Amino acid sequence: MSTVSLVRFGGSSADVDRALGLVGAADIVRPGARVLVKPNLHGGPGYTSPRVVEAVCRWAAERGAAEVFVGDGPFWACPADQAREYFRQAGLYAVAEAAGARAVNLHELPYRRLQTDDPALPEEIGLTELLFECDAVINLPLLKTHLNTLVTLGIKNLKGCLRPKDKKRFHELELNAALVGLTRIAAPRLSVTLLDATIAVEGMGPAAGTEVEMGLLAASRDLVAVDSVGCSLAGIDPGEVRAIRDCARLGLGELDLDRITVVGEDPARHRRRFKRPHEQVAEHFPDLEIVTDGACSACAMNLFEALAAIHHEGRRLRVPAVAIGGKGRIWAGLTVGNCAEHAAEAAEYLPGCPPSAAQIREALTRGG
Repeated sequence: MSTVSLVRFGGSSADVDRALGLVGAADIVRPGARVLVKPNLHGGPGYTSPRVVEAVCRWAAERGAAEVFVGDGPFWACPADQAREYFRQAGLYAVAEAAGARAVNLHELPYRRLQTDDPALPEEIGLTELLFECDAVINLPLLKTHLNTLVTLGIKNLKGCLRPKDKKRFHELELNAALVGLTRIAAPRLSVTLLDATIAVEGMGPAAGTEVEMGLLAASRDLVAVDSVGCSLAGIDPGEVRAIRDCARLGLGELDLDRITVVGEDPARHRRRFKRPHEQVAEHFPDLEIVTDGACSACAMNLFEALAAIHHEGRRLRVPAVAIGGKGRIWAGLTVGNCAEHAAEAAEYLPGCPPSAAQIREALTRGG
């Protein structure tokens, strides 16, 4: 049986201590340890709460950590200056300073190159060296829905540890299978996964969803189990999420909620049904066809941000369909991004890697 804790978060390191203590993880940081805190800071809206990040960093410092690194590698095409401004807006630098931690952009630090024999992965991947050098690694995802994977939780959060070019390559392959391959390599380096469900995100995730106040933290040493409980809180069967399901089949963790012991809060009291990405799009744009096969997070984020802005502004779409990614095809409408150039003869084409949300919004509504 795997154990997952579920506790209310009031803003203090004591809440973190309780969440970790309930799953036997209160001793993962020892005096003199080097610690990596890996939140979800992907480069757009919908990121791990700064309050949670600060509480975790303070908790590690209170345990005597010599160094606490906190940060992420944002979406693969995010330039360094944009990442710095994004981290500032997301509160990372202020949190790190307040907690005595070091804020880092993983893209600017060394990577360990690993050869793989998994057909679901590139022949070589690079993972942040901090994943291997640190004595404790705290995986700190946010509970939210995601266009490509239905949800983005602890398993998906590991993708931020990759080199930028590997992130892009994951989408050119089969994303869910690649995430499973990544989990096989990276999950053994995790000390614990602490899921931020304080203010979750439903609907048009990862970057244009709707906030859902829940006020919770969930923790486990079993990455698959905590993701499964996170799905359950959102009213989603974890078996629907391919990466979670396939990780469980490989013995990487527990999927079956009947075989997971939840301690602390009763999840049934907090469970609700989250809107799924395409459900919210269909509510706002019932006649729009969206094709996302092979799309990376950068194009997906910008497309959803554009659609959210169009809905908010009350503008009209001028196309019946939109496609992003290198695998889909439409016969009328707009194809977006360099990967979709193969379909340019069949539909109007907006190049870019990625095109900005403003460019996509204009292309979808020009004259509307």
